[in-house]
Amino acid sequence: MHSPTPDRTLRPLWLVLPPALLCMLDFGITLYGQSASYWSGNYGAVNELSPSFARYLTIHPLAFVGAGVLWIALFSTLIALLPEILALTVSIAVVIGHMGGAAMWLAYRFNNYQACNALFLVTAFVVVLSFKRGQSNDGSSAFDWKRTGLPPWTRWAVVAALIALPVWWFLIPH
Repeated sequence: MHSPTPDRTLRPLWLVLPPALLCMLDFGITLYGQSASYWSGNYGAVNELSPSFARYLTIHPLAFVGAGVLWIALFSTLIALLPEILALTVSIAVVIGHMGGAAMWLAYRFNNYQACNALFLVTAFVVVLSFKRGQSNDGSSAFDWKRTGLPPWTRWAVVAALIALPVWWFLIPH
């Protein structure tokens, strides 16, 4: 039995790098952009477009951070489990969403048009570099489900379960 090649082992990390970086940037700017009133304990004075994550901010900044860590874990696991074309789709969707979130903060809260343009350029570079390094030759998923010893259908059950929370967070109005 041979061990996975380093490329196969590191591939999920490359595919997760752009969305994880953009997510952390967006969440960091979101925290930084909260008002003095918010930081003095008035958590109802929240400024966040996402209803789900605005709710976490109204509870406490650490609830927001915890939800952010959970979100990164969810999309990272999905990217590792999905076939490459779907993994890249999830990765790009998360990148676009968080790049948009960060750009809105930079443009409207901090009035920094040039920082938005720099964000777009740096994001494009990170995406191209990461995807070139993270793509496979055969389109397979980054994680070999056969290694779990579970039936193949369980992979898709796990994927469906992982998709449920993000669908509720981002696609269902509340």
